[in-house]
Amino acid sequence: MEFTEQPMRPPQESRSLLPRATQGCTYNECRFCYVSRGYPFMAVTPEQLEREILTQKPFFPSNTAIYMTGSNPFALPAKKLRKYISVLRKHFPLFTRVSMQSRINDIASKSTAELRELCGLGLNHLYIGTENGNDAVLALMNKGHSASETVEQLLRLDEAGITYTTFYIIGMGGRGMGIASGEATARMFNQTHPQRITTTGMTVFPHTPLAEMKTRHEFVEASEREKIEELQVFLKALTIDAFYDGIHYLNPLNYRFANNDAEAKRRVLEDIDDVLRSCTDNELEMMVSRHLKHSL
Repeated sequence: MEFTEQPMRPPQESRSLLPRATQGCTYNECRFCYVSRGYPFMAVTPEQLEREILTQKPFFPSNTAIYMTGSNPFALPAKKLRKYISVLRKHFPLFTRVSMQSRINDIASKSTAELRELCGLGLNHLYIGTENGNDAVLALMNKGHSASETVEQLLRLDEAGITYTTFYIIGMGGRGMGIASGEATARMFNQTHPQRITTTGMTVFPHTPLAEMKTRHEFVEASEREKIEELQVFLKALTIDAFYDGIHYLNPLNYRFANNDAEAKRRVLEDIDDVLRSCTDNELEMMVSRHLKHSL
């Protein structure tokens, strides 16, 4: 069977070598997600990986960063990931790091010894779909993990030496859940040590279970004002030394700053206050035309 899913990468990996690891998702039950639906889960063989590496080798230095594409390659057994790393090390002996996407449950499936070993081999950064810190919202979206499980597994990564970027979907709880979600997500992250927190605004994409829930009036989207208020509450409550990266086409407001930079954070919160005070609801809705994003 051939790989047919289009590879994707985080913006931070724009200059990295991007070999394929997997297609599809081992879980594929999140109600909002459209990314890997319809694609059977498949993983490359070490031989396939090596063939792809050889085609790209002339264009990257030996010390390149490497991002292995796929919705959650970290679900693969540690033994298989070790084989991948061996192939990468053979052709890029000085690579700076290997990173990939992971679900919380993928971390839980590995022992602490395996996590430490993978980190020592160079697989030392993960992008993790944490999404929200409110258990009611996580259950609504069928994420398959709780906020406490998120904290538990991220602390295991800390112990193993693996750094991580976490994702937070603003507005994921729908109308009326913004403030509670912002507070709960900050509370969750404040117990952990993400290198970077990235956000995106909740968008209902067609052909997802969430779109069907919206049609049945089981989910009502939060307004852009409520999303911005959720972000405001979240940033005010966030106390850890992490980099906040809210530059995304689905965010109503875009900011990027180090959370330990008090002056930068003050300016961002003042700007949010100004936007909420000076813009009408219609003006805020126009900041992101979500119905136009459905075809992207």
